Amino acid sequence: MVNFNIEDADVIARLSGRRVCKNCGHNFHKDFMPPKKEGICDNCGSELFIRDDDKKDAIIHRLEVYREQTEPLIAFYEKEKLITSIDARPSTETILKDFENTFYGK
Repeated sequence: MVNFNIEDADVIARLSGRRVCKNCGHNFHKDFMPPKKEGICDNCGSELFIRDDDKKDAIIHRLEVYREQTEPLIAFYEKEKLITSIDARPSTETILKDFENTFYGK
């Protein structure tokens, strides 16, 4: 099992910054992968929107559910030494490399 460690504030920033095209579904991020023109899809020129589950209140609720339901499982797997934790704060490329190095020795 893999646990990707990241602070709640970072989760909120990453998810709440996501923007999705209403027409073609292409994903953007207001900070990490912004469209060329704010609010407009680079692919098809349609409007971008924030999904309901990417709104701050929804993210906070999801984190509360995570604390209640998932954290106890993580503690169990840690006790059994059946979980590996990976720092999920760096770039996606770095996280992927850490994952590959951990599990595939790349």
